[in-house]
Amino acid sequence: EMAAIVMAMVESGITPDFITVDGGEGGTGAAPPEFSNSIGVPLQEGLSIVHGLLRGANLRDQVRIICAGKVLTGFSMVRHMALGDDVCNSARAMMFALGCIQALQCNTNKCPTGVATQDPERMAGLVVEDKAPRVHNFHHRTVHSFLEIIGAIGLDDPQHLRPRHVMRRTGNGVKTFAELFPPTPEGSLLDGTAGPLMQRWWAQGNALLQYKDRKEEKR
Repeated sequence: EMAAIVMAMVESGITPDFITVDGGEGGTGAAPPEFSNSIGVPLQEGLSIVHGLLRGANLRDQVRIICAGKVLTGFSMVRHMALGDDVCNSARAMMFALGCIQALQCNTNKCPTGVATQDPERMAGLVVEDKAPRVHNFHHRTVHSFLEIIGAIGLDDPQHLRPRHVMRRTGNGVKTFAELFPPTPEGSLLDGTAGPLMQRWWAQGNALLQYKDRKEEKR
């Protein structure tokens, strides 16, 4: 489906300002545990796919990518930006800084800390003057940590981050993200030189797009 969306961008010449990739790691206390724990594409894989499809279609410089899904630390920002992310959303960590205790009452309007409720009496438990500095400090120090890691890598700009800069321990030893998530060359989907898996998804996206076009014609 994502390949079909990117192909539609190529054919129409219309692109969105940004795409948000929200990984399966994210979730709300209102979600069923099985959904929070098991449903959805992991963020790193999903981010790599979206970034690769846009690069392969020569659209990456026209669309910004935002990621979300347990982005908690400076290193998690580094990790995702190395895979092609432009901006990181953080919900869970900011909620904790604000005072969330994971009571799992988000959908009941009975949040005991006043964070996720519209009940005036419960909302009174969230003292803005007390919580605002905590959120500000968490944000400031997390970004500072992110920039410190960028410098430790030897870079002077986050835009220079590449998959080769991040490593992961696997069952077969330590590998770089470049090995785990092979990059898709610019325009390679258009000329048919992308990797086998990405090229197959591109063909499937084309088939899906044509199927939808035929359904529209029948209407």
